[in-house]
Amino acid sequence: MRLARGPGIGRLLEASGWLTLAVLIVGCAPESGPTGAPVPTPTVYTSAVNFADLPGWQGDNQAEALAALTKSCSKLASMPPETDLGGLAGPARHMQQICSALQGTSITSAREGRAFFERWFAPVSLPADPEAEALFTGYFEPEVAGRRTPAPGAEPLYARPPEMVEVDLGEFRPSLRGTRLAGHVENGQLVPMPDRASIQDGALAGRNLELVWILDPVEAFFLHIQGSGRVRLADGSVMHVGYAGSNGHPYYAIGRTLLRRGAIAASEMSLQSIAAWLREHPGEMRSLMAENASYVFFETRSPSGPIGSAGVPLTPRRSIAVDPFHVPLHLPVWVETRVPVSGGGDAVFAQLMLAQDTGAAIRGRQRGDLFFGHGSQAREQAGRMRASGRIWALAPRSHIDASREPR
Repeated sequence: MRLARGPGIGRLLEASGWLTLAVLIVGCAPESGPTGAPVPTPTVYTSAVNFADLPGWQGDNQAEALAALTKSCSKLASMPPETDLGGLAGPARHMQQICSALQGTSITSAREGRAFFERWFAPVSLPADPEAEALFTGYFEPEVAGRRTPAPGAEPLYARPPEMVEVDLGEFRPSLRGTRLAGHVENGQLVPMPDRASIQDGALAGRNLELVWILDPVEAFFLHIQGSGRVRLADGSVMHVGYAGSNGHPYYAIGRTLLRRGAIAASEMSLQSIAAWLREHPGEMRSLMAENASYVFFETRSPSGPIGSAGVPLTPRRSIAVDPFHVPLHLPVWVETRVPVSGGGDAVFAQLMLAQDTGAAIRGRQRGDLFFGHGSQAREQAGRMRASGRIWALAPRSHIDASREPR
């Protein structure tokens, strides 16, 4: 995205952008972030609960989540202690204290992992959001075939144009926090960047902005939605590319058009069904893609894996994109939902995850986008992932205790 993801995965997310079914169907966007939408009130506190109240808490191997927490700790270590992580996390010093404690431990078992999180964190129940659906989707890191030079029918991935600027309106007015604009300056005024249709028609061609050419234009389109991925080149080497910004135009979910036309039934809507339709209708493919005016720019990345909005590499099935207005980045969360399984159907998913990404499609207290990783199984699960569920935040105990002290 998945969307308000800055440099990160994109998911249909701002950085994070990656393909989520919600984005394809509902039309929320990952790449560019909200543009003028009302800013919700951040969640500060809700009701504390016990770990015994978390469904499936005893059945997870919490030690596996420590790898994701360690990645967040590496980012948190560079922050001034009083950096405000937001609401339930408080100043960075609370998480830094936990990270220091983690460094001095050797945890290998599920029991030890549970004990660590129970010692340092307190679970908090987030209230239902009357204006946002409790919905869980998924995203993944795609791998596509590409070339370093143009090829017939291939689609280029463009680097970010040097003239493009992004503006966070929250820096000018607090009431506009979370609202971002992108464009370029002409005659002293900020004007829009070219939209997808213009770029498809060559608006950026001939400027040496092409990073790589993707052989399948359908895969290139979905790579834009995911916002990050791997490009396998002719010599067998792999180029890692990630989100470098978007053109600032609003995201439109092409799945809406296909639903309206009756081309795909709602019950059959998925990444796979949309890709199949595009390939079966090559004459309409580019015009349908152009209905989504949003366009992602890329940069090459190190092979450490996709980077989320929190600025750390994502961990499959342990990293999740959240709404940072309600769940601060780097915070552990307990997630209960259902995930697709191989061969069809789904299964209960109750696991400890780290809030390490965001997305413009991810809005609300009970909204999450699960990172499934890389490969065909991850693609299959992410493409089919759409379920109700619930999130509990794990807040640092020291922050909870400090907030209860009389002032």
